[in-house]
Amino acid sequence: MTYSRRRYCSALAAGVIVCGQALLVGSVVRGAENAVRWRDELAKCDLTWDQLPKNWMEAPFLGNGEQGTMMYREDEQTLRWDIGNSAAHDHRPPSEDDFSEKNVEVLNRGRLFIGHLRVEFPEKLRGSSLRLSLWDAEAKGEIRTAGGHARWSSIVHAKSPVMRFDIATTGTLTPAKFVYVPAEARNPRALRAQTLRNPENPPAVLSTHHDGVQTAVHNLYAGGQTAVAWYESKSAGTTRLWLSVMHSYPGLDAETLAVEAVRTAASADQSDWLNQHRQWWHRYYQRSYLSTGDPYWDAFYWIQQYKLASATRAEKWIIDNQGPWLQPTAWNALWWNLNVQLSHSGFATANRRGMGAALGRRLDQCRDQLAMNVAEEYRDDSYAIGRSSSGWDLAGHAGQPGTGRPPKDDQIGRECGNLLWALHNVDLEYKYWQDTELRDRVLFPLLVRAVNYYLHFLVEEPDGYLHLPKTYSPEYRIAEDCTYDLDLLRWASGRLLALATEKGLTQAEEPLIAQWQNLQSKLVPTHIDETGRMIGRDVALSGRHRHWSHLLAIYPLRTLTPDTDADRKLIELSLNHWHRHGPAMAGYSVTGGACMAALLGDGDRAYEFLNRLKSFLHPNTLYSEAGSLPVMETPLHGATAIQDMVLQSWGGRIRVFPAVPQKWGDVQFDRLRAEGAFLVSAKRESGKTQWAEVTADAGGSVEVQLPLIDVDWSASDNAQIERIDDGVFRVVLPQDGSVLFWPTGQSQPTPRITATPSRLLRHPFGGSSQVR
Repeated sequence: MTYSRRRYCSALAAGVIVCGQALLVGSVVRGAENAVRWRDELAKCDLTWDQLPKNWMEAPFLGNGEQGTMMYREDEQTLRWDIGNSAAHDHRPPSEDDFSEKNVEVLNRGRLFIGHLRVEFPEKLRGSSLRLSLWDAEAKGEIRTAGGHARWSSIVHAKSPVMRFDIATTGTLTPAKFVYVPAEARNPRALRAQTLRNPENPPAVLSTHHDGVQTAVHNLYAGGQTAVAWYESKSAGTTRLWLSVMHSYPGLDAETLAVEAVRTAASADQSDWLNQHRQWWHRYYQRSYLSTGDPYWDAFYWIQQYKLASATRAEKWIIDNQGPWLQPTAWNALWWNLNVQLSHSGFATANRRGMGAALGRRLDQCRDQLAMNVAEEYRDDSYAIGRSSSGWDLAGHAGQPGTGRPPKDDQIGRECGNLLWALHNVDLEYKYWQDTELRDRVLFPLLVRAVNYYLHFLVEEPDGYLHLPKTYSPEYRIAEDCTYDLDLLRWASGRLLALATEKGLTQAEEPLIAQWQNLQSKLVPTHIDETGRMIGRDVALSGRHRHWSHLLAIYPLRTLTPDTDADRKLIELSLNHWHRHGPAMAGYSVTGGACMAALLGDGDRAYEFLNRLKSFLHPNTLYSEAGSLPVMETPLHGATAIQDMVLQSWGGRIRVFPAVPQKWGDVQFDRLRAEGAFLVSAKRESGKTQWAEVTADAGGSVEVQLPLIDVDWSASDNAQIERIDDGVFRVVLPQDGSVLFWPTGQSQPTPRITATPSRLLRHPFGGSSQVR
């Protein structure tokens, strides 16, 4: 293979462009070399403790996208591993929901407590240390007393539905024992609100099978079963316990599945079984690499990549507000007005499709329920989803424009745009992987029916515009022409037109094209005042608002971008006004601000927003609101904000290092993914871009914007590279083709990613080792 080399230099003072002569060079273009020692690099980011964690906010956490556990000290002689499963829901029928109960979907079909595993020691625990290895997805620790010593380890297997716990004891700690404690299968929100379901679920049934496998089985009142099975093996002071927690509905086979999983795991060659787990995680991490050069944010970023794969998988579950680690909460379900979308926002750029694919898969599987979520008269052609729903079946009564859904809460009963926002995340999966089957089978048909829902309520007024009756702007107030809904509807109708063009559909084949064109031309413009974008018609933002429900066009939809001076000023004005009303009320207020600042190319302001996230994080990087109620989305979205600072892809253009703060002098990334299925690698040293490489996973055309004026480049055969502005190129690449850019005046670099040498001496996360 040969490649061509060209040079583009800009004589800025003279205002002319000088183009060098093309040279043919007989070398093979290679992808960027990743020379990172992964084990060593991720070890720098491990969570570490020098004393036992006291609660879930400090605990090490493990998961495989469905099952999960976290460990903390229950008392001075007891360790506790909480047992979780994202599938374990109640199943009381939607037909019995009382609309007067706020979030009735959660009360009747939310997640349920299962139980916990304890290790009971015969004396008080004195000294301890533990480490959560990201690379191996394994927690290990030591415990010491005056007369004894214990070593323990735990994993949640990446490929098998089984957790394994090991403990080796000496001296006075030898009598330590495992004890499984079933919980009552109650709903955390119902407990918190003192609105227990009636009748309650019966208590767990405990059994011991002929081969020593023990079970605790919850047969739920409304059908279905949650079962925990475990088996112990003891040898020479070491106890090993395999445990599986399974849920089934409507069948009652969870116990059978859990027992079978434990027996299979316990009888397997344990070395091979453990290696399968580790190999899955090793391959997962190496899908991409990112380093900001900042030890704090690098550790944070990689912990979020670990957390993401612990909480979801393509074939598993949408990340709800808890992930697999259910704790006392009011939010034991999916929340669709921000939480789901932010949790699934960073998978695409990270090149980790499996960590976002559950969203589209579950929406597709539950499309009959999406129709049932709207009032009966709209079910023939519409889909929607309410504020919250079960993760099992997505049963969540949607809000309705205008009258709402009495006697539902007045706000929830008018909250309407959430499914459109979720479909924007599904569109990211399509755009970044160019999967036409996903487009045609899932994205397009769901988007059609989600837009159809609004068509029932829009009214053309004398001004010639289509107006929307009262809907609810999440976490603020009710408004006509609500900006939240208008932004989503404008994006969705425009996206449908683009997808129809891609699919080659004519208006005769798809009559709704005329409706979408009508929406694009006649949907009422967003209301704006001297403070920027308003909540809706006659409703301005006049106080603290932790959500950016009126700014979705800026982020994440990016239908309002800083491409013109007027739009840039509007974005700046709206962002400033949103954050002028005192301290941020939630962590996602600052991550959203960071993404908007990054869109503006303001790296220092994005960094300022990002740093404000630190005060919201718990020692293990988990997050909570309302005091101590855990929520999943914000730290995961913090990792997305970091991605947006180093790479952006929208509007047909890849932007390399678009918003890097001055404090991040050494930034590098490898195989991050961009729209159009392009993989991007780049390196920056001492504040200067050294090189950037773009590789076409599927082949195609894209613009590439670099923080360079004078640029040399080399490209593989059959590539077309055209300069269209200073630092901006139009690139056409065949499948697997690539182009490498570097600053003029330097010899052609070898694109190589290496470990970042500078680190804090003391780890920034993990229990008592936390640094603020």
